[in-house]
Formats: sequence, structure tokens, C-alpha cells
Amino acid sequence: MLKRIVSAFIGIIIGVAVLIFDNKILYTAVLTVIGTIGVWELIHAVKCDKHKGLCWFCVVFSAVVPTLLNLSSEFRFKKSIIVFAFLAFVFVLLLIMLFDHKRIRLENIAMCGSAATVIPASLSCILYVRYMPWYVEGGYLPGVFMIVYLLFCAWFGDSGAYFVGTFLGKHKLCPEISPKKTVEGFIGGIFTVGIVVAIQCLVYNLILPSEMKMNYAVIIPVGMCASVAGVLGDLTASVIKRQYDVKDFGNLMPGHGGVLDRFDSVLFVAPFMFVVFSFLSPIMQ
Repeated sequence: MLKRIVSAFIGIIIGVAVLIFDNKILYTAVLTVIGTIGVWELIHAVKCDKHKGLCWFCVVFSAVVPTLLNLSSEFRFKKSIIVFAFLAFVFVLLLIMLFDHKRIRLENIAMCGSAATVIPASLSCILYVRYMPWYVEGGYLPGVFMIVYLLFCAWFGDSGAYFVGTFLGKHKLCPEISPKKTVEGFIGGIFTVGIVVAIQCLVYNLILPSEMKMNYAVIIPVGMCASVAGVLGDLTASVIKRQYDVKDFGNLMPGHGGVLDRFDSVLFVAPFMFVVFSFLSPIMQ
């Protein structure tokens, strides 16, 4: 328990420091590190790390993805660069399979290739949410609020489900995938997120001027729905670990497991937020 608390405290300090600097290059660097470690953890979990060339090619490419998606806006041919990079990545994957077809199967290519693209692309949605033109009329961007909001929806849903399920859980949610999850915990996690983001909005609205108030009618229900997406991410990670007989994806964070053990729900919540808020704006009253 002490290791869990200490590692969580260190993670919070690092996270707060990054939010205080609030710099796009720093955000991209942090997401690159998290994504690259996550890709390595997944490749290792599904037993593909024995294919060294394939493994390292995918890990290296995953480190490039956040920069392609977040820092290439200054280039005139941004879309062309991104399309070319991803097509080249797939082409090289197929060449690897062609030249080492006796050892590397299509499912190895599909798994490693998916990990190298989906994980960093999903994490990059955090930055997409941060830099959306939320309040065009006034030119105001409540970006840091939205990053914290996104992470709260992912992590407090998990925490709320754990505590409610521990004390009130009676009906199993998915016993064959995650035996400890309960229906009561699932519902409790959703309402926990609703309460937490309501408090976050309240604090934010008390600090900011009247013309910059967050809209409770949007923030709270979207957050509660996002917590459901977080549960799907958590269950997906559980399926992978169960199928490959893995307890944790890693041990980078003592008491918490690896990066994917902490960010599995974020990988689903971030794209959900990006899609929803691409159509639902403004979020301010």
C-alpha cells in the first residue's frame, strides 16, 4: 500500500508540474514517453518482443506518432506528411513479414502495428481536446481544465467503482473477464465521476470571471458517459491480460503496474472526448 501511495504521489507531482508549464512541446514529449512505454508493454505482453526487429521498429515509430499528429501543423503539407508516414510504416511492416515469414506471422504484424499506432494516436487526443477552440467568441481556451477533466473522468470512475464495488458490490459485471468488477461498482463509478466533475466545475467557476463559466449541463453528463468509455478500456486491457496470462503490463509504477495499467481507461476516454466535443461546443455558458 505504501508503494502504491508513494508512486501515485510522485505521478501527481509530475502531472501537476506539466500542467503548470502548459506547453505543447512539453505535452507532446510526455505523451511520447508514455505512449512508447505503453507500446513496449503491450508488445511484451502479447509475446511479440522475441521478434526484435519488428518490436523495435514499432516502438521507434510509436515515438514519432505524437510529433506527427501534434507538432506538424506548421508544415504546409501536414496531411500529406502524416498519410505518407503511416503508409510507409505499413509498407515496412509487410516487408518485415515478407523477409522473415518463417517466424513472423500476420497476427504478429497486426498486433505490433496496431499497438504502435493506436496507443500514441489515442493519447494524442488529449492534446486535441486541450487545443480545441472552445470559446471562439472571446478567444478563450479552458484547455488545462479540459485535460484535468478528461483524466478525472477516466481515473475517478475506476476509483469510484472500486470503492463502491468493495462495500456494496453483489452482482458481477463481467465475471469471466474481470471477476472483481460489479454492477454496483460500475454504477457507483459513473456517479462518482458526476460528483467529481461537478466539484471541478464549481471550483473553476468560482475562480474565473462571469463570462468564462463552465456549463454544468454539458460537462457533467458528458463526463459520466466518458466514465463508461473508461470501463470499456479497462475491460479491454483485462481481456488482453487474461488471454496472454499476464497479471500486469509492467512494473514501472510500484503498486499500480505499468503505464497501460494506469492509462488503459484514458486510451478510450480521450478519443471519446475528442469526438464528442468536436460536435458539442461551446462548453461554456
